[in-house]
Amino acid sequence: MKRTKHDNPLRKTLRISITEGIFSQLYGTLAATGNSLITKLLILLNATPLHFSLMTAIGQMSQVFQPVGVAVMHNLSKRRRICIQITAVGRFLTFFTGAAILFANPHHGIWFVLCLLFVSAALTSIGGNIWIAWISDMVPSGFRGRFFSKRNQILLLAGLLAGYLVSFSVDLFDPRPKGLQQAFLNLTQLQNLFRPAWQSTYLMWIFVVGTMIGLIGLSILSRQPEKTVVPNPEPLWRKYRKPLKDKNFRRLLLFGIWWMLAIGIGSAFWGPFMLKKLQMSLFEMQLYGSLHIMSSLVAYRFWGRFIDKHGNKTAMYICLLLGGLNPMFWLFMTAQQHLVIWVEALISGFMWAGAGIVGTNFVLSIASKGEEQVYSGLYGAFGGLSMMLTTLLSGALFPKELTLHGLHLEPEQVIFGIGGLARWSTLIPLSFVIEHKAKSLRSLGLLLWQTIVNKSSNPKD
Repeated sequence: MKRTKHDNPLRKTLRISITEGIFSQLYGTLAATGNSLITKLLILLNATPLHFSLMTAIGQMSQVFQPVGVAVMHNLSKRRRICIQITAVGRFLTFFTGAAILFANPHHGIWFVLCLLFVSAALTSIGGNIWIAWISDMVPSGFRGRFFSKRNQILLLAGLLAGYLVSFSVDLFDPRPKGLQQAFLNLTQLQNLFRPAWQSTYLMWIFVVGTMIGLIGLSILSRQPEKTVVPNPEPLWRKYRKPLKDKNFRRLLLFGIWWMLAIGIGSAFWGPFMLKKLQMSLFEMQLYGSLHIMSSLVAYRFWGRFIDKHGNKTAMYICLLLGGLNPMFWLFMTAQQHLVIWVEALISGFMWAGAGIVGTNFVLSIASKGEEQVYSGLYGAFGGLSMMLTTLLSGALFPKELTLHGLHLEPEQVIFGIGGLARWSTLIPLSFVIEHKAKSLRSLGLLLWQTIVNKSSNPKD
């Protein structure tokens, strides 16, 4: 019997991966570690800069558990069942996040949230490592850039719509609602329903609903095709050692560690700085995220094709140059004047779209055939540990205000500036990584210049 396009394993994988990914994205927007709603909850609980640093570090510390996925799969031939089971337990834990508001001492509630989300993130990280091996078997290497770009486009759009709806509704509970929120309340006369005292309870129910959505997504993932893996009889310790004996992987690992150290600097303070120092509402914060996401949506198609044609290393050169520029915009923002934040959102969205695909695809492109899971696991673990280190140090060594040549900088802005310089320095280790189809910085400059000239001479194109 002739197989239809609908039955093609690659097409089915793409279809189910996108459908499940939408549910996963909604789960992340509503209940997972590091979203703006968790930040809002911590603010309501009077969290300190150190707490925010720990919150951000949790997401990175959890990456240390990625190699556990290799151990779990040792001598197993099927990935689907164990991947879904481990991820399901991790997601289920976030059902209880909102219970933090029930603690008589808010600081006890903060530590409850941090501990709960740490365990949840660790389990989902293990499941994610298994999923990477699963999906790398199903998607050919020459198509992965376009696969991840298309998937990420749709997922970001789903997260954007959900984020708008939820952030708008949460802001309705603020004591002094702004703009559209105030207009909505005046029109509907629902002020008694959105009392400020009920905001924390509303957040609790969002976490519950988000968790249920995440679990439904896993039931969809259970229908995604998988290939049977021939178990490798070699000892587990030898599996872990093999990537470390690969000289090019060690070069990539050095780059990954350097890059994650750089982006960890100040990573906990973007959201709190917007809410506290720039005095933005949660809805305005969502608008910033929306511009970031819309820019990413437009950029994903470009990055997917660019990476498949020119390589991950070439794409990362561009991302590093833009990545160091983004924090510099924040040095000139105040509560009274921060319009430049909307420009930064567009540049940042473009940059992170490329960096996100490279972050997943680069290590898979240089991994030995059949060893993608352990390569990815070790790369994620070292990178996560590195970002966690500078994230925690940013909170522990929180600087004082600084005036530099007449420019007054808040403590967070001092950290952002240091982080931008550190990102640019990552060009050094990247230059040593070998990827055969990648172009040098000089060749990249010529390529970009030729593209601009061609576009100028053929405006109709």
